[in-house]
Amino acid sequence: MTAASTYGLNPTFFPSQPARSFQEAEARIQALQARDDESVRLDSGMRFFSHGKKVKRSLVFFHGYTNAPPQFDRLSATLFERGYNVLAPRLPYHGLTDPMTTEQQRLTAEDLVRTIQESVDIAVGLGEQVSVCGISAGGVMTAWAAQYRSDVDLALAIAPSAGLPFVPIWVSSLFRNLALRIQNIYIWWDPRAKEQIVGPPYAYPRFSTHSLAQIFRLGRHLYETAANTPPRARRLKLITSAFDAAVKNQIAYDTVERWERHGVKVERYTFPPEQRVWHDMIDPHQTFQQVDLTYPVILRMLTE
Repeated sequence: MTAASTYGLNPTFFPSQPARSFQEAEARIQALQARDDESVRLDSGMRFFSHGKKVKRSLVFFHGYTNAPPQFDRLSATLFERGYNVLAPRLPYHGLTDPMTTEQQRLTAEDLVRTIQESVDIAVGLGEQVSVCGISAGGVMTAWAAQYRSDVDLALAIAPSAGLPFVPIWVSSLFRNLALRIQNIYIWWDPRAKEQIVGPPYAYPRFSTHSLAQIFRLGRHLYETAANTPPRARRLKLITSAFDAAVKNQIAYDTVERWERHGVKVERYTFPPEQRVWHDMIDPHQTFQQVDLTYPVILRMLTE
């Protein structure tokens, strides 16, 4: 039995249907936006930076777990000014008006794959060349697109969240398997602040162990698939930080090394520990943001 059939997360279960024109892509975006009701924050729905026509390059940004599409607003505006059509979808159960919502615990790996396919399908109609970029859970989603989508020209994964930090990799596997079998637990991102929002106003102050295990499940699927199957995206890149205390970088490195054994080149960049770049190196509303340091690197990796 293959990894793909074991986890049920390959395109066989979520076939792609690329948009055939800009107009079709735009109609799909409008249909997705129409699904948002009063439970979604006004500032946290799907983002679409549009030139009103198909352009040379389109870009999909996948935000992180418990964050929301505004995480990428500043980068999206910059890339839009450089001629890109930019799409930043809202992950399922994210961006809701209640920051203490329990809806987030419903998130599954299948939800993430469905969002990837839906978004890349749209991006095909927005640009002649499609780029995909995401951070944390969005970084794992970007890696999935790199593995399976031959219509992706560039995939840039940033700090993929595929395992627990500071512990052996087998502990992440144990957590992934156990967390889905026991009652969900909510854990504060900042145990001192708890429900008080000290960072981005649209982000949740706590995370669900069930949802985190589902993100790890998607990462494990990729790790196993990469052993036997080369990625289909044309260009692959990875950004990590040696100071990142939220994820285990080695899992991303091991997956990339499996890709490279197929003869695929992956460009890598790691922020050194002395620069103290935290996990969320994207959101300018984070209290510890260093976007003046991180954005030039990210923009170079996206545009060169």
